[in-house]
Amino acid sequence: MAGRKAKRFKTPPAAPVVLLGTNSNQIGDLVDVSISGLLLHTNQYFEIGEMRPMTISIGQETSQVVAVAKRHIPDVGTAFEFSHISPRDRELLRQLLLRLAGTGDN
Repeated sequence: MAGRKAKRFKTPPAAPVVLLGTNSNQIGDLVDVSISGLLLHTNQYFEIGEMRPMTISIGQETSQVVAVAKRHIPDVGTAFEFSHISPRDRELLRQLLLRLAGTGDN
């Protein structure tokens, strides 16, 4: 998808994402999301290129993905690109994006 950015949608306040870790899990707040990735606000620092498994609550469902930290946005968070996502989880994400697009809050 070089040269094209996926449309991002702002998420409702308090949309948590759980970052799965080897010793403990961290919780971050989802700032916005697209079909290709998400922007996450958290107190944790991520190295660019760091891969993190995470769970995203989508309605009554939970989506599990692996994402790669791509860039830091000062005072906002870290942008991640999805690197591993199952067809089921991609469909859940697509449904979330359709709901967010319907709210007009993007």
